[in-house]
Amino acid sequence: MRDREHYLFYSDTIARANAANAVNAVTLDGDESNHAVSVLRIKAGQQIQVTDGNGFIYTCRCSDINKRSVSCEIIGKQQIPRIVPELTLLIGLPDKDRFETIVEQAAALCVSRIIPVTADHCRKPWWDRWDGLRRRFLSKMIVSMKQCLYPHLPRLDAPTTLREALPECEGALIAADQHGKNLNDADITPHKKIACLIGPPGGLSAAESNFLETCTSIPITSVKIAPARLRSELAAPILCSRIIAAHLC
Repeated sequence: MRDREHYLFYSDTIARANAANAVNAVTLDGDESNHAVSVLRIKAGQQIQVTDGNGFIYTCRCSDINKRSVSCEIIGKQQIPRIVPELTLLIGLPDKDRFETIVEQAAALCVSRIIPVTADHCRKPWWDRWDGLRRRFLSKMIVSMKQCLYPHLPRLDAPTTLREALPECEGALIAADQHGKNLNDADITPHKKIACLIGPPGGLSAAESNFLETCTSIPITSVKIAPARLRSELAAPILCSRIIAAHLC
């Protein structure tokens, strides 16, 4: 296998073992094991990196190797801090495929939390089947998390209304608005936690816009992020990356 630090595997069994204070070994599930054995050709005795999605990277020595189950001994543990600002993405729900793209990109951009918003102008309510679809969205986020080597799996909330979502936000809220002001670093850098809002494909309704204008529970800044109107799956990563970049400079 090439440099082990180039790859990151995921296992939710570590989190369960953590809860029981019994972390000393990890077993990869079928998909992770098949990838490790068939693609990366790992052998017994080799070391790999595994994350639980909660900010830890575990250095593991492989022991029992097969395509269905790879068992490892944990020999090291490193905690990776969250990036600043801790970012929450409120996204007015587009269609299912576009939302799937958004959660993949959000995980790659190190977003901490994703809150799907059922806005007035959302279209067909495909999220009625949320419990089943959530597993697919999580699998997409896990792939992105592993690829970017950032061991924090975003929290994915169940769909909710804008009025219910705002009290969940901390710090400040930056809302994408074609008629908003230009976004400046001064709007971003004072805050350790930021929420950003992208409306649905049909935009926010008049009632929702009025609610934002009169909301006093959190500071809200409406900003223009592009010279033309953008689709949700493009607007979300642009705004998120702009916010994160301001803290990296």
